[in-house]
Amino acid sequence: MASHNVCFLIYPGVASYDVAGPVQAFRATGLDRYNVVLGSVAGGLIESDCPGVAFGSVSVASIINPIDTLVIPGGTYGPEAANDPVLIQWVGNLARRASRVACVCTGAFLAAEAGLLKGRRAATHWRYCDEMAHRFRSIKVERDPIWIRDGGIWTSAGISASVDLTLALIEEDLGLEVALQAARELVVFFKRPGGQSQFSTLLSGQIAHAKGPLQDLLAWIADNLWADLRAEVLAKRAGMSLRTFARNCVEHAGMTPGKLVESLRVEAAREAIEKSDMPLESIAVRYGFGDEQRMRRAFVRQVRATPSEIRARFGR
Repeated sequence: MASHNVCFLIYPGVASYDVAGPVQAFRATGLDRYNVVLGSVAGGLIESDCPGVAFGSVSVASIINPIDTLVIPGGTYGPEAANDPVLIQWVGNLARRASRVACVCTGAFLAAEAGLLKGRRAATHWRYCDEMAHRFRSIKVERDPIWIRDGGIWTSAGISASVDLTLALIEEDLGLEVALQAARELVVFFKRPGGQSQFSTLLSGQIAHAKGPLQDLLAWIADNLWADLRAEVLAKRAGMSLRTFARNCVEHAGMTPGKLVESLRVEAAREAIEKSDMPLESIAVRYGFGDEQRMRRAFVRQVRATPSEIRARFGR
């Protein structure tokens, strides 16, 4: 297979991880599979949003090779950068030459300003969803997904979601096994599906293989944490004997069925505790603990802190 040409369009203040994360993911597939170039309007050294971190770049006008994937990273300065008419003109020029466009975080603002997202669904960092929806009325801003694909345009949430998006691109280009190998190289979970909530770090299922037998079941569990999730109930739903199901849990999720369910519930409840003012008793019921005391004991086992302590420390 010929190298896949990837062009990053960067600009002053770009988020360093929105560039470095995807570049590292592409590199993890093998040096000959992706040809990555960083381009900017004028070329030269581009300062990122991280003090002391800058990227060397070439002038986008000098890029003559075909572009298979145009990546538009974001960051805190993304919405402001979208006001630069020269930069936006280059977004449009490069997008017309590209087979597909991938926007990370607030890079979606640049794509939107260039008219690439008109009438499409799009994701961005949760903090900027309201601003994007207000600024670009024709775009259906999806507030929860880690990444979205709408035709040839891919958009994602911010920071670590850039790697999830890149792994999805790699899977489309090179297949599951190469993407899985890249995920292992990066020591990240493969894969968090695009529809997963931006706030979740666990609910998509931490399994060793994307095609593992627990993938669909874990997604169902994440949507039904309030339900009866005893091992025998889940084994029946998975079409396995209780013994086989328990063995698959340990093999693919690294824990017993009971601990897996408790971990998922604790993670979901922790996010609700940090991000909302919902009473702890209500959170305990919603996520299947039954009552606040059971939830408290599960938190102490899993995260070595009580729900009250987490809300006091991290709650809004």
